[in-house]
Amino acid sequence: MNSPNSNSTEVITANLLRFAGYGLLLLAFSNFAEALIPPKFGQDATWEFITLGKLVGTSPVPIIGLVLVFYGESTARSAFGKNILKFLSWLSLLLSILFIVMLLIGISAALRINNDNTTQANLVLSQQLAQFSTVKTNLKNSNDANLLRSAEFIEKRSPNIKLNKSNLTELRSQLENEIVKNENGVKANVQEGQTKAFRQLVKQAAKSYFEALVSAFILLGIWSQTKWARTNLRRKKKSSKAPTSLADVASAPTFETESSDSEVDDK
Repeated sequence: MNSPNSNSTEVITANLLRFAGYGLLLLAFSNFAEALIPPKFGQDATWEFITLGKLVGTSPVPIIGLVLVFYGESTARSAFGKNILKFLSWLSLLLSILFIVMLLIGISAALRINNDNTTQANLVLSQQLAQFSTVKTNLKNSNDANLLRSAEFIEKRSPNIKLNKSNLTELRSQLENEIVKNENGVKANVQEGQTKAFRQLVKQAAKSYFEALVSAFILLGIWSQTKWARTNLRRKKKSSKAPTSLADVASAPTFETESSDSEVDDK
């Protein structure tokens, strides 16, 4: 049999764990409210993607909170406490569905962000190329005096560039080559920036999607394992003659004590 002190200690421990669990659930509610309010679903793909990251980043808080609250099942709980357990059991299912929905929204948001990044990069590139095209046209139509002034301006801006100003034909060719060189450099920079942004997006998306799936799976498992809370039935425990606590171990009769008692009775 369990001693009164042992039972009292177990109840106190269970209450402490449950108290901590309720606190974690309140913190999780605060984090979810901060991430979801004000909602911008369907309006801002970046907000949707960031919100998914915030939710999955704090998912351990409600998960641990639920596990702590359910500790000890229905033992030492009031009727109101049991009703709360029933609500929390269904809440775990709702949170699981929420993470799945946010996962789908996150996939859509990532695709839209990538399309926006591509459109922005193409816009910047087209503007830069238009400027280079204008420079090329001006270079072809410029007279010798303007050509020399352009060469002097370029040499001041870029001392490493050596231009042959004594031969105007060669000078014009050198300037055209410099324009083409800068044009190719702009194309490479825009392409590199687009590739870097895509890799970063994929990295963040993969992390968020994986965490969302794991969180949804764990919450679904919590809902499945807390059927006893929804049906108000305490799970049956298998009866066993083995002691279940340290007090039972101390008070359980051993083979030697039983033998000695039987010998005394025989005498």
